[in-house]
Amino acid sequence: MDINEKKIEQWSEYWRNYIGNYQLPSWDSIPDFGLYMDQVVTYVRNCLKYLENRSDSESVITAPAINNYVRKKLMPQPLKKRYYRSHLAYLLILCALKPSLSITEIHELIPLDTGEDELRKFYEAFIEKHKRAADFFMDKVETLKKLVIKYAFLGNSFKDPAVEIVLDVALISSFTKSLTDKLFLTDEAFNQTVENDFSTGPGSPDDTKTP
Repeated sequence: MDINEKKIEQWSEYWRNYIGNYQLPSWDSIPDFGLYMDQVVTYVRNCLKYLENRSDSESVITAPAINNYVRKKLMPQPLKKRYYRSHLAYLLILCALKPSLSITEIHELIPLDTGEDELRKFYEAFIEKHKRAADFFMDKVETLKKLVIKYAFLGNSFKDPAVEIVLDVALISSFTKSLTDKLFLTDEAFNQTVENDFSTGPGSPDDTKTP
C-alpha cells in the first residue's frame, strides 16, 4: 500500500472531524410531514453518510431494503406511501445496525408494535449509544495510529504502517462480530459453544489425525 505517515495523519484528521462531530438527528428534528420513498432514501443517506462510504460501492440504504423492512414488520407500514417521524426513526436505527447485524438479530433488539412515546425514548437512548460508540471508536483508532506510526519500520514484518492499521481494524471487527453472534445464542447453544471452545482451544487444530 502506497501510504505514508503523512497520509495516515490526513486520514486520521478527516475521521476525527467526520465521526468525532457526528450526531444522529434529534427526535424533534426528524421530519413529520410525510416523505415519499425517494425523499426517505435521500434523508436517511444524509443522516448516515458514513455508511455510504463503503468500498464495495453498494449502498445499504435503498428503496428495496426499506420495503423489505416493512414487509418483515421491522417498522410500521407507510401511510398512503408516505413516511413520518416514527418511520424515519426506525429506519435510522435499522440502517445503522444492518451492516453488523442480521434482520433476525435486529428484530430482537428494537421495540416493535409500540407507541410513539416508547419509540421516542428508545430512539433518544440510541442516539446517545451511537455517539458513545463513535467516540470510543475514534479514541481507539487514534491510539492505534500513534502506536503503529511510533513503531513503524522498526524491523516488523509489515514494513508499512497503513497495512498494520488495516489489519488491526479488520481483526478487531472480526472479533467483535464473533462476540455479537455469541450474544444472540440461546442458553443451550451457548453452553455447547463454550464446551466446544474450551475442549479444543481457540487455536487448536481439528480433531482429525493423519493415519
